[in-house]
Amino acid sequence: MFAEQSSLSGKLSKRTSKASNTPEFLQHNFKGRDFSDTVYVTANPQVNVHLENEFFEVINVWEDHWDDELHTVMPEIMAEETLEAYESYPNKRLISHFIQPHYPFIGDIGQQELNSHSGMELSKRLATDNEARRDQLSTWEQLYEGSASVELVWKAYRENLDLTLPHIERLLETFQEYTVVTSDHGNALGERAWPVPVKIYGHPPEIRMPALTEVPWLVTNTGTRKEVVAGDRSSADTDHQEAVSQRLADLGYK
Repeated sequence: MFAEQSSLSGKLSKRTSKASNTPEFLQHNFKGRDFSDTVYVTANPQVNVHLENEFFEVINVWEDHWDDELHTVMPEIMAEETLEAYESYPNKRLISHFIQPHYPFIGDIGQQELNSHSGMELSKRLATDNEARRDQLSTWEQLYEGSASVELVWKAYRENLDLTLPHIERLLETFQEYTVVTSDHGNALGERAWPVPVKIYGHPPEIRMPALTEVPWLVTNTGTRKEVVAGDRSSADTDHQEAVSQRLADLGYK
């Protein structure tokens, strides 16, 4: 989908992710390791659930910029916060974790014909309440039971990506150093797993199949590397557990 929708400049290839969902991505790539030279800007509250003080700083954009109607963080907000971090931490590596194209859907098609936000809302709730539950069917459950079609879900995902790419382009136009645009995982819309050939929907954990683990890898500004230095890592903030749990519930993680 990314190759078809994106016109971003750079060299595009594929990589195999270590994970089939965000919690696995965080645990397999960062858990217990020293990233004191890195600032993590995130719209996804999962960072607060699965990591502690691996990074120099975690900027929780979801805390102050959660859209309570769409149950997500809008891509233009993430772009603004990422640019601010880029200016504020000139000697740190930067990771910017957008939610989109992951639902909730922010475009007209997704809003009018699917309008499922339970996934991201649940993620928010989980970060603050271990007992959080969803209060509506996720997009994947709608697919499984037949109340939504694969074609419609793909249209909504493409729409989400189309609405996000201009903000990624804005970042790439600003960044002067080596930059990668990628994803933590993919999505399955009924592809069959192996060796047990059951249909998979969404991005369940511990499933290894191309639909879930093949991700785009777009590299730009290859000639320049940022000079980064390590610093004292920040401690995990456990004072906002209720808010984190609410956001995770929005995202469908429980």
